[in-house]
Formats: sequence, structure tokens, C-alpha cells
Amino acid sequence: MAREHSIRQVWDDLAFPELTRSLKLALGPTKVALCFLFVLMLCGVGFVMDLMTRSVTVLPVPALAAAGQEDSFLLKPDELSAYLESPFRTREYIQIYKQRSPGRGVFSTLWNYFASRFNHATTRLLELGTSNLFANLWNVLANLWLCFRALAWAIEFHPFYSVIYFTFAFLLFCFFGGAICRCAALDFSRNERPGLGEVLQFARERYTSFLTAPLIPLGILAGFSVFLMLVGVLGNIPRAGELIIALLIGILFLLGLAMTVLLFATLAGGCLLFPAVAYERTTGLDAIGRAFSYVINQPVWMVFYSLIELILGTLFYLFIRLFVYLILRLSYLMLSVGFRSEQIDKLHRIWTEPTFFHLLNAPLKATTWSEQAAAFLIQLNLLFIVGLVMALIVSYFFSSITVLYGLMRKKVDKIGFTQVDIQLEKIQKTS
Repeated sequence: MAREHSIRQVWDDLAFPELTRSLKLALGPTKVALCFLFVLMLCGVGFVMDLMTRSVTVLPVPALAAAGQEDSFLLKPDELSAYLESPFRTREYIQIYKQRSPGRGVFSTLWNYFASRFNHATTRLLELGTSNLFANLWNVLANLWLCFRALAWAIEFHPFYSVIYFTFAFLLFCFFGGAICRCAALDFSRNERPGLGEVLQFARERYTSFLTAPLIPLGILAGFSVFLMLVGVLGNIPRAGELIIALLIGILFLLGLAMTVLLFATLAGGCLLFPAVAYERTTGLDAIGRAFSYVINQPVWMVFYSLIELILGTLFYLFIRLFVYLILRLSYLMLSVGFRSEQIDKLHRIWTEPTFFHLLNAPLKATTWSEQAAAFLIQLNLLFIVGLVMALIVSYFFSSITVLYGLMRKKVDKIGFTQVDIQLEKIQKTS
């Protein structure tokens, strides 16, 4: 009996049935609708801003003919590629080609780069069972690091654009992330499928909490950073500067320690902030305390659950991608069979053959107005499909971190999955 109880306890701790529920939660219609609206607004604003700016310098077509020049750095396709190779020479690249290229939008540049890095990291993650385990893991981390560097490029070389767009994206992320987590919390804990209006109202009511939960630790980190930079400015004072730094070095080390601990806690527990508000209907400060305490008390289980969710998410993404690819590929194949051989170029001009990692390819140049109209309508439908794939990925992310919060809360506070604050809904029903 004791052995059976021990095996049962181990099975409960592993929580495989609960972790796999993230896949089912991600397919909920309300969550998918919220995620699609989030992706639509995020991409729509980025597209409009790109039409108004086009500030990214790209390699002009005449320069491609000059491939014989000795400096390969000047043959990079755009300034982001130049930045990733040599940040200190990026301004040189911009000065040479700025007036010679039509330019490109910041959003579209980041979108294409993130998509390529995401696809590359996902495919390498599937190879974790091979002999080069550590090399594949390192490759995934390297792709994530490249995405952070791309964000740093946008902030450094396009600060005005970045401030406007990333502020809008953050506000949107907090609102829709809170609504999706609330929807997932009710579904996971009570098998309830709340309506779209209900979760949107909850996000509106608790929007301050969803905003302050990530802003408080980020604000503290920013405050410490500003203080350290000001001390660095004082170090420029002749003779007195070095003495000031020497006298304050102990305090600077303590600030560095505090920043390191806070940074690790934010990176590890940041994903639990929105679910904490969604579950407990609490304040942002309380959500920070709960999220960080769960990570500190049970770091091993946090890593284990996160790794399982990551693997499940990878499989989920690849299955969705394969499913959509088969739909497009079979449709394209049957259409191409119906076209006569001398007319097959017309199909290529209105719709380029889809591939697994490039569902949305630009078609060849149309020759008539009808082909242009057909290509536009087909691209519009393909954009809808790609947006739906993105919505499913976002839905899985918020669903998985909500399940993760429920598991960590049970592990640390011994609170069951079914306990979720429904005070707001009760008030609504009685009013």
C-alpha cells in the first residue's frame, strides 16, 4: 500500500494530465478569438506605421551588381543584418545606402526576422533527442538572443518608432493577456467557458493590476540602472571621480547583486504574473509576491513544468503548421493539375507555391489587372490563415502559463486547481 501511495504521489507531482490540458485550453473559441483580435491589432498598427515611415535602410538593387567589392559587410541585405554582424559599423551602412534605397518598415523587418528565428529554433528543438543535445539547446538560446539583439537595434536606430509601437504593444499585451489568462483560469479550474464580454470586462476592471505587475520590477531595475549610470557620470570628474567610485563601490556591488537577483526572479517568475491576477483577482504587487515566492520555493518543479510546456508547445505549433500547410499544399496541387501547362505561369503570378516554413510567399509580378486583383485577394486570405496560426500560438502561451501557475500554487500553497476568485461574476449575477 505504501508503495502504491508513493507511485500515486509521484504521478500527481509530475502532473502530466494537467500539463497536457494546455493543448485543449488553447483551442477554446473565446481564447482564440481574443488572440486573433490581439494579433490583428498588433500587426495592423505595425503595418500602418510602416506605410508612414519606411525608415529601415536596405541594400539597393544596383549595389547587388557591385558584388565584386572587397567589403562583404556592405553587401548585407538590410541594416538589421549589418547591425547583427557589426553594431559599430551600422551607421556607416546607413549613410552609404540611405538615399539609394526605397526603405522598409521597422515592423515588417522585425516580423520577418523573428519568424525566421522562431522557425529555426523550433526545428532545432525537435532534435533534442539526438546526440548533440547541448548543441541544439545552445542553438535555441542563440536564436532567442538574436531576437533580443534585433529589439536592441530597433530601439537604438529607430527610437521614436520603437517608443510609440512598443508602448502600444505593451498596453495591448497586458489587456488581452489578462483577459486570456482569466478565460483559461476559469476553464482549467472550473470547466467554465466564459463569454467574450465577461473576460474583457474582467481585464478592464483589473487592468491596473495587469499593468503594474510587470512594471514594478522593471521600474526598480530601471531605477537601479539610472543610479549606477549617474555614479558613472560622476566618475568623469578629475581626481574626485575615481575617489567617489571607490567610496561607493560596496554600495554599487550590493545594487548589482540586487539587480541580478531581481532580473533572474523577473525572468523566471514573470510568466506567472498575469495568471496570478487572473486567479486571485489581486493587485499587481501581490501578484509579484506570489509569482516570485513560487519560483524561489520550488525552482526545480518550475523548471520541469516549464520544460514540459515548452516541448508540448513545440509539438502543438508544428502540428498546427503541418495541418495548415497540408490544406494549402493540397489546394495548390489540385489547382495546378487543373491548369494547362501553357497557363501554369498564371497560377504562379497569383499564388506562389507554399512551403512548410513559408506559407505566405510573394507571388510573381502580375501582367493584368485581373491577376493583380486575384493575387491581392489570395494574399488577404493567406494573411488571415497566418494570423490564425499566430493566434493559436499566443493562445497556447497564455493557457500554458495559467496551468503553470495553478500547478505551482498547488505545490507551494497546497491550494487545489478548482479554487479561483469569482467575486466579480457573483456581483454581476446578483445585480
